[in-house]
Order: sequence, then structure tokens, then C-alpha cells
Amino acid sequence: MDSTNSDMEKMALEEGADRKLLIAVDFGTTFSGVAWAQTRRPDVQTIIIQWPDATSGGLEGISSDKVPTELRYEGSDCKWGFQVDDFGPRHQWFKLDLDPTQSRGVSDLSRQYPDQHALPPGYNASGEKLCTDYLTALRKHTEEVLKHKLPQSILKSTPIEYIVTVPAVWSDSAQAKTRSCAEAAGMGKQLMIISEPEAAAIYALHAMDPHSIKIGDTFVLCDAGGGTVDLISYTVSALKPILQVEEAATGTGRLCGSTFLNRIFNKFLVDKLGLNEEWDEEVVEDAMKRFELVTKKAFRGSPTEEFVIPVPGLADDPAQGVRRGKFRMTGAEVSAIFEPVVQEVVTLVRGQIAATNKQVKAVLLVGGFGQNAYLRETVRASIDPSIEVMQPPN
Repeated sequence: MDSTNSDMEKMALEEGADRKLLIAVDFGTTFSGVAWAQTRRPDVQTIIIQWPDATSGGLEGISSDKVPTELRYEGSDCKWGFQVDDFGPRHQWFKLDLDPTQSRGVSDLSRQYPDQHALPPGYNASGEKLCTDYLTALRKHTEEVLKHKLPQSILKSTPIEYIVTVPAVWSDSAQAKTRSCAEAAGMGKQLMIISEPEAAAIYALHAMDPHSIKIGDTFVLCDAGGGTVDLISYTVSALKPILQVEEAATGTGRLCGSTFLNRIFNKFLVDKLGLNEEWDEEVVEDAMKRFELVTKKAFRGSPTEEFVIPVPGLADDPAQGVRRGKFRMTGAEVSAIFEPVVQEVVTLVRGQIAATNKQVKAVLLVGGFGQNAYLRETVRASIDPSIEVMQPPN
């Protein structure tokens, strides 16, 4: 038995001689994600979906494709991701501090609907320190996960290379800061910094029918996430041996992601129900979960739609529409929440189409918010009908 184990380890070491382990980090403004693959099996890509929460420091916490890009310092302890609850002060959106030259740092939406628990930029820590500490936590967790997924002999013998994404609109200085933070977080000197939208565009185009793509086709990529919406346009420059694209218009972006839907909904709740004698933050938490997981995804834009929002503990109030711990929202009320955010995205899409000075074949909506049905239909109704609006799989 010992001999068999020894032989297997020897074979693993020999195979590892030309093998690399690639770890891709989608370092997002509001949420981040990690996926990994081995160069010997590039078709097998594994997304990390287990994250520590406030009660579990290991792998048995929260199941999710993404983890919040948030930090909280408690003495010498650094809480991150799902370990940070919704009720105390926390650092968020600190990724944007790496490129202060971007005008999207403050928008009308961010001024009108601030997060009451968010610490101001630079409070107790620089943007570089926050990014480094967050990426360190992300790396340590990733490597802990890999210990349970791959044999120890493979991990010891296989070089690990990290790939970190950055927005297309970032300056060279901001990209250099990202690299510095990732290196300080232990991700190695060989790490690659790649453009988020270019990677997303190539992935999205690969997911389309290859017979429908021709050299010279121009696409607008709209990466709509939680905090930011980033756009850039590409023209297909080659199909073989590999798909290649070249920039057709300079990237643009703004703070108008789906987080603002939550903030506007929060204000709507407070304005509507805040005077109810049983009102407290637990009511907000339950209502926000339903809005996030159900209402935002199910809304199609019809004013006749109706959504039931749990508001446990609130006293019945027919005038407010509260009965038996539930509150009914009309489609018109949900539309009023979506409208200021979606119109910002539409303005960006129209501007990007105009900036290409070319016939655009399609707008590709990617990112979490990019999968929203109401956003898709609103964009479709707001641009030239000859331009397709597509939602490739994330």
C-alpha cells in the first residue's frame, strides 16, 4: 500500500512538471469572485462558491458565486466578505480609490442615496491597504479551498499564477497600484493584470453562434455590476487561430450599478413604513432580502405587477398596505425605483454606440445587473432596433 501511494505521488510530480494552476480573481467594486483551472485541463474551470461568514471561519459558511468586497477592522482582527454584517460601519467600494482620476467616483445617485454604514474613503486606512488586506483574505481562502480539492503533491509541485481583472477605463497608474496590492497580498510576481471588459467580450463572443460573427463586426460591451457600470466597444479583428478584438471606442463608466436599486428601495421603505410603531432594522433586513432575491429579478416593467414584501412584526395598517406582516408593492412603485438607475445605464449605452462611429451589431449585457430582464428590455427599447441586445451567460 505504501509503495502504491509512493508511485502515485511520483507520477503526480512528473505530471506537474509542465502544469500550471491558474487562479482568476474578479476583483469587483461591490462583489468579487474567484475561479481556477489547470493548464492541462483548461476546459475544466471551477468557481469557488463557499465563503466564511460571521460564525464560520472555514468553508462551511455561505454558498455564493461571489463574495462582498467589504472589510471591517475589529482591533487587530480583519473581517472580510460575508463576515461583515449589514449593521455596523464597514469599508466598501475601496477598489475605486486606486484610480482617483476617474470622474465616476461621485455620481448623482451616490450623492442622493449614500450607504449610511459605509466609512468615508481613507478613514483609518488608505485605499492601497484596504485592497491589499482584502486580496490577502481572498488569496488565503482560495488556497485553503484548493487544499481540499487537489492532492498535496500537486499543490507542492505545480506553479500557481494569479490573474487579476481591472476596469478598461483605469489609468496605467491605477493598474500598477492593483499589481502592487496583489503582489503584497501574496499573489506572486508572475501575476497577470487583464482588462475586465476585454476578457468578458471574448468570453461572451465565444458563447455566441460562431457562424454569426464576422471580421469587422462591432459590439458594445456593457458590464453592469453592483457598484459600477463599465462600457467599451470592440471590433472583431480575427477569428482564427483565435478570436481577437480591437478597441472601437474608449471605455466609459459610472456609479449606477444595482446596489443603488437597493438603496432607493431602502429609502422607499423608510418613507412609506418608517412611522409604523414596530419599525426596526430587522424589518429592513427581511424586506431587503426579498427585494434582492426576488423582486429585482422578477420585475418585467408592467405597472400591474404586484410583489409581496415581508415586513415581520409590523402592526397592520390598511392605509400603508401592511397586513399580517406583509406589504404589497405595485409594479408602478417598483418601476419608480428602477427608473433613475436604468436611465443612467441607457445614457451610457447610447453614448458608447455613438462613440464607435460604426454600425454596431449588438450590445452585450454582462455582469450581475446585466442579467436583469427589465434592464435588457429598457435598453432594447431605447436604441436603434437594428442593434441586438444580448445577455450571454455569465
